[in-house]
Amino acid sequence: MNRLILNTANKDLTILLEKNGKLFCETLNSSAHHNETMLPAVDMLLKKNKLTINKINELGIVIGPGSFTGIRVGVATIKAFRDALKIKAKGINNLDLLFNLATNQNKGTEIVAIKGSADSYFVARKVFDKVYKYTRNLTLKELTMLTKKPIGVYENSGIKNEFVVKFDADIMLNTFLNSTDESLMPVYYQLSQAEREKLNKGTLKIAKASAKDVDEISLIEANSISVNTLTQQEMNSMYKDKNYKIYVAKFNGEIVGFIVLQLTDEVNIISIAVKSEFRNIGVGGKLIKKAESCAKFNNLSTLSLEVSKNNITAYLLYEKCGFKLRRTRKNYYADTSDCLEMSKSI
Repeated sequence: MNRLILNTANKDLTILLEKNGKLFCETLNSSAHHNETMLPAVDMLLKKNKLTINKINELGIVIGPGSFTGIRVGVATIKAFRDALKIKAKGINNLDLLFNLATNQNKGTEIVAIKGSADSYFVARKVFDKVYKYTRNLTLKELTMLTKKPIGVYENSGIKNEFVVKFDADIMLNTFLNSTDESLMPVYYQLSQAEREKLNKGTLKIAKASAKDVDEISLIEANSISVNTLTQQEMNSMYKDKNYKIYVAKFNGEIVGFIVLQLTDEVNIISIAVKSEFRNIGVGGKLIKKAESCAKFNNLSTLSLEVSKNNITAYLLYEKCGFKLRRTRKNYYADTSDCLEMSKSI
């Protein structure tokens, strides 16, 4: 088996060649752009090992996150090789690769980060023995609040407790072998300039839901990642019940999220959801702030909720907002995932 794997997402260009079980690797410092150095370097490595490109059986490419231009050049090249040779090609997430390299060097690693633009980091974190990749960039302040333990990086990035990982060709190959991604879709995570401008110019408001909002709220709920979604009938029933409160988040007048609260001896968050294109911009956090205000207004001192252990995105939001684990109910949901009961004192 002959494999060719490229990483053009970082400052340095890495070319990995596996020839009949033996690994050969070239790393070039990016004094020039990858689009200028990549193909000549690939050709040289193949010639050095007496191979031609048509003898390659499988291809790999790091699809990001990282350098926007580097990712685009690398993915386009591997796609061209794949289509011309009619062979299999797989993508590697750069954060998975970095995490595997970092844990090989330091078993206790919990977080890795790749520097993006100014005060912007691509981050992966170990949560419940899984590698969770944040789908938006974190600031340096947000990143350093996550842990006091060393953070693995490819190069010095301005993080106080960082350590630079050492490259290992075997780890890169194993990361490739464990990948199942054949889409070769680039992973950028960072918002485009147009998206940033749209969000910066918009106005987000939290308001009490009206009767006519319930249909739209039910659609958002149906498309959410919850394992225990509410039906439209249940939503209508809760809207009419004085023991429930429903609030919507409106961005420039468009409903982009909602929260359903039940008032007992505490305020229980029954459901919270945000449209996919408006996630990771603070909508969920503002809805939870509204829940806190509701609790104070009703002289209640505790917020509570339940979340599936598999819903790491939601869990991290609640953790960031100050919720603590109250107890765990094993195999609670239909998909056999554990239920995490969480609460926050107001």
